[in-house]
This record gives sequence, C-alpha cells and structure tokens, in this order.
Amino acid sequence: MEVMTGMGLATTLTALGVILSPVLKVVFILIVGLIVIKLVTKVLDKAFEKTKLDPSLIRFVMKASKIVMWIFVALAALDAIGVSTTGIIAAMSAAAVGVAVALKDSLNNVAGGIILLFAPRFVTGDYIAAGGDEGTVLSVDLLHTTIRTVDNKQVSIPNGLLLNSHIINYSHEPKRRVDITFTISYDADVEIAKKAALEVIKAHPYTKNDPAEPFVRIGGYGDSAVDLVTRTWTTNEHYWDLYFDLMEQIRVTLDENNIEIPYNQLDVRIKNN
Repeated sequence: MEVMTGMGLATTLTALGVILSPVLKVVFILIVGLIVIKLVTKVLDKAFEKTKLDPSLIRFVMKASKIVMWIFVALAALDAIGVSTTGIIAAMSAAAVGVAVALKDSLNNVAGGIILLFAPRFVTGDYIAAGGDEGTVLSVDLLHTTIRTVDNKQVSIPNGLLLNSHIINYSHEPKRRVDITFTISYDADVEIAKKAALEVIKAHPYTKNDPAEPFVRIGGYGDSAVDLVTRTWTTNEHYWDLYFDLMEQIRVTLDENNIEIPYNQLDVRIKNN
C-alpha cells in the first residue's frame, strides 16, 4: 500500500513538473524580456538626450522599439511552450493584409506620419500654415499632427492630408520680413510721409538691418490714394510685436505730420423732378 502511494506521489510530481516546466519557461522569458526592454529603453533615452532630434520623432522611435521588442518576447514565450510561431506569423501576415484593406485611409495617414517624422518639413515648436489652418506644432503622431492656433485652439490635421498640402513654415528661418502697406492722399507730400514712416521703423528696437535695411517706397497708385509699402526685417519671436507697433506708430506719425489718409466716401445727390 505504501509502495503504491509513493508511486502515485512520484507520478503526480512528475506530471506537475511537466506542466510547470513550460509555465516556468514562459514566466522566465517574460521577466527577462521585461528587464531587457527596460534597459534598452533607458539606453535609448540617454542616447536621445544627447541629440537634437524632434521630440515627436523620439516618441515614435521609442514606441516602435517597445512594440517590436514585445513581439519578439511574445514569440519566444510561445515557442517555449511548443506553439509553432511560423503559423502565427503567417496568420498575422494574412490579418495585416485584411486590416490594410479595411483601414486604407488610416494607413495613408500612418505613412504620411512616418514620412513627416523621418523627412520633416517642420518640427515640434514650428509655426506653420497648412490646409487652411495655422499654428504652432505641438506633436506629430502616426495618424495626425496637432497644432495650437493663436487663439489657443488645438487642431488635429490628418497626416495624409498634410503630406499632400502646401505647407508654409514660418519658423524655418530665424528672421522674417514685416510687410506693411498704407495709403496717403494725392495731395500729401510723399517724401515727408516716407521720411516720417522710415524714422519710426528705424527707431524701433526690434528692427533689424540684416539681411536688408528697412525702406519705404511707393507701391502703387489707387483711384484716390498713393500706396506706400514698407519692408522691415526682424526675428521670428518679435514679428507680431513689430507688426502691430508699426501699424499704430506709423498712423500717429502721419497725423503729426498732417499727412491725410484717404477713405472711401459716398456722395448722395437728390434730384427734384
């Protein structure tokens, strides 16, 4: 009886060992995989800190790296318990084809996101205009790019649309030119108006003389006024400050020099029968 009991216990332990062995292998692989992924992530983080890569590109690389590493860990765990990974890979490939057909538009956006990340037309923090919207780029994700408008709205633009759009990047160059057009009466002294406006422009602290000095010239002749145009260079961060300051200060100096600014008038004449 005792012999039979001992044999039963041995058989039970052997069977339990057979069952636990694959489970322990899976647990071991998952633990080692988790440790390796964390170590690789830390190494990548430190490496990216020393670069000047766009933060959106760094986020994409980090996410993609984690996904790829977890896929390898999962396949290794399945292989440890005797599951054929060849069949799984084939099934995943077939499923990927079906998903690609069903999510054609989304994949177009994903492709656009990858292209924008690795062949960027802009980076995070740039001020851009595209597709009728303009603002500061907050992030470039796989499906869409998020910008913040000047009135603090967040706009998400699909990457597929953005990739095929005409994009204006106002931040690519360190300096921008402020162009202002104002009108004066035909009776006004053009030279006095030009001199007064130019003095205001040159006196402003945000005005730059490089790559060209500011100027005021006649830009056209309207039906009832002479158009004067100004060209002034400044830094990107001071563009709007200079623009609005000049708009106000030029008006003030024209008034001080008795330069008339014409406006449309409507004359109504009543004829008596």
